[in-house]
Amino acid sequence: MDIQGPLKIGVLDDPEKMGWELHLSFTDEFKAMSLESQGQSFRDYLAGLEREIAARDEHDRNRAGMLIVQQIGEQLLPHVQAGEIAMEETMIVEIGQNQAVSLTELLNG
Repeated sequence: MDIQGPLKIGVLDDPEKMGWELHLSFTDEFKAMSLESQGQSFRDYLAGLEREIAARDEHDRNRAGMLIVQQIGEQLLPHVQAGEIAMEETMIVEIGQNQAVSLTELLNG
């Protein structure tokens, strides 16, 4: 599944740890928006993600990956709205092995 939205998402295997790294960065289009537009766009993205999750079977591995992205996005939302995130930076989140499989399938499926 191709995720459309303000985030570019990548998953990297970390052989030194029991899990993977999730790399998140903002698209150039999103970075160019005004702060108010960024907040609205990110809220719309999360609402669309919620609808996609609700429409999928509970055992769908893409759904599991989408839930991880949604959880991270919900944590980022207030900081995006307040302009507290350096938009040019890549955020790295460590993910457990089982969750990373779901994300990999979501991004490559």
